[in-house]
Amino acid sequence: MKRFLTLCLCFVIISAPVCAQTTFMDLWCEYGGKGCDPHAPKQQSPVQKVAPTPSPVSKPIVQQPKVQTTPLIKRNAAMAKSKGMAFGRYYALVIGNNAYPHLDNLKTAVADAQGVADVLRKSYGFSVTLLKDVTRDQIITTLDEYRKILKPEDNFLIYYAGHGWLDKESERGYWLPVDADKNTRARWVSNADITDTLKALKAKHVMVVADSCYGGTLTRDGQVDLNGTRGLKLVEKTSGYLETLNSKKSRTVLSSGALEPVSDQGGGKHSVFAYAFLKSLQENTSLLDGTQLFGEVRKQVVLNARQTPQYSNIRFAGHDVGGDFIFLRRDQ
Repeated sequence: MKRFLTLCLCFVIISAPVCAQTTFMDLWCEYGGKGCDPHAPKQQSPVQKVAPTPSPVSKPIVQQPKVQTTPLIKRNAAMAKSKGMAFGRYYALVIGNNAYPHLDNLKTAVADAQGVADVLRKSYGFSVTLLKDVTRDQIITTLDEYRKILKPEDNFLIYYAGHGWLDKESERGYWLPVDADKNTRARWVSNADITDTLKALKAKHVMVVADSCYGGTLTRDGQVDLNGTRGLKLVEKTSGYLETLNSKKSRTVLSSGALEPVSDQGGGKHSVFAYAFLKSLQENTSLLDGTQLFGEVRKQVVLNARQTPQYSNIRFAGHDVGGDFIFLRRDQ
């Protein structure tokens, strides 16, 4: 009997890792051991199932494409009023391009744009959209947004600092966004693109300020009459001067030079033109029309650089004779 029990124990010990369903008491009762109920069902120990440890699966890293977005254009610009006159709302699109993958980088264009955006917003109450190092698609998309929101009583200023190019054969100037390639015009912004946009805008006064090479290709001609009485000779203004400027539709351009290269430096952290433009706006204490601004800017630039700023109406954009852009200082 003892030998039998020993064999059973060995069977259990050896078999346990393979099958844990039969216990020692089951065997004892099966062979008539004392204390067992012959009619009781056999008890089985539960089978322990061990789940295999899953091997870690590394998920591939998916690079999300960088989406370039256009800053939100504020639609709640405040109405400007002064001396009993309503001047409308003021909006500005300010562009500065420094980083050019396919062209030489610039040094001051972004700082110029930031400075202009700050003074227009803080001192003149403009609602400003500031774009830095942007592509052609971003520029055109933003201009299309302004076509939707500008109203007939509004004022709109576009400031561009970046590379420019003159196609001498077609006599057409271009702005070069950061995705421009010198070997193809596919990503360039032509003067025709700008002119078509300005013509379609509902805003009463629109002014383009172009600090780029060959910016003068947007003007009506290469010569500006510095002896004109509108804005330059303040003592000769008539009583209805301001009312006339404000009531007429205007499409004008102030360029940093004529059909010539212009300097990227010369004004500290700004270009020589941007420095003069900012200084003129900062020193103004009340009202300043576009022609007055041009006179101040030109005087400073020709003394410090070999370029001559230009100011005139934009060809084929819907300019009314006698109209001009008006800057109204609002932090005094």
